[in-house]
This record gives sequence, C-alpha cells and structure tokens, in this order.
Amino acid sequence: MKEPLAAEHMDKNVEICLLFSFYRNMLTDRQAECVDLYYNEDLSLSEISEHLGITRQGIRDNIKRAEHSLLDVEGRLGLAQRFLQIKKKLAYIDELIRDIEQSPNVRYLSDDIKRKINEILTIVSQINEE
Repeated sequence: MKEPLAAEHMDKNVEICLLFSFYRNMLTDRQAECVDLYYNEDLSLSEISEHLGITRQGIRDNIKRAEHSLLDVEGRLGLAQRFLQIKKKLAYIDELIRDIEQSPNVRYLSDDIKRKINEILTIVSQINEE
C-alpha cells in the first residue's frame, strides 16, 4: 500500500475525495457514481443501492475497486501530492509576505517593492483559487 498523501496523514475520506477530484475520469462511470454518492453526497451503501438498483455488496465492491484505482493512480502519478505541496508552499510565501508587511521596518521599503509584494500576494491568491 502507498503512503498517505500528507505527512499529517489526512483522514481517509478527505484523501479519497481529493483523489476523486483529480482522477475521477480514470474510474468507470458506475464507480465514479458510487464514490460520488458515498463520499460527496454522504449516502449510505443501502441508500446508494436503492438509488442505483444494485445490491449493497455491489456498491461496496464498486467503491473498494474505485478506492484502489484512485490510490494506485496517485501512487504512479503523484499529482494530488504535488498539488498539496504547492498549496503548502504558497501558504508559506503568503505568511512570509504578511510578516514583512507587519514589520516595523516596512516603512523603509520603496513604493516599488511594496507594489511587487502586492503583486506577489495577488498571484498567490489567484493560484489558490484555481
């Protein structure tokens, strides 16, 4: 089995939801539907079974196969892990700039540097929104 996505060992449900957002198209339509209803809509296996007209065991099997596929693809590609690392680094950049802005020495910065700091903050914010 692979290592969890984040060093802080995120909750399995959060991890599967993140992987699903990255790799949904790697699943069969039925697997994607089951995962979406189970993890995102928070329906029980029985509720999904009733909704899709499949046995409860069939739903469970679809979800387990999908989870395995999502973890396998992430293990090979690592896109979600890279995404989390980038988000962490962006948060650190944002923190550093906020520290600069709160420094008593900020008044000694040129207007050009202050403008560039604001541009960096804008770019960080735009990346975080994507």
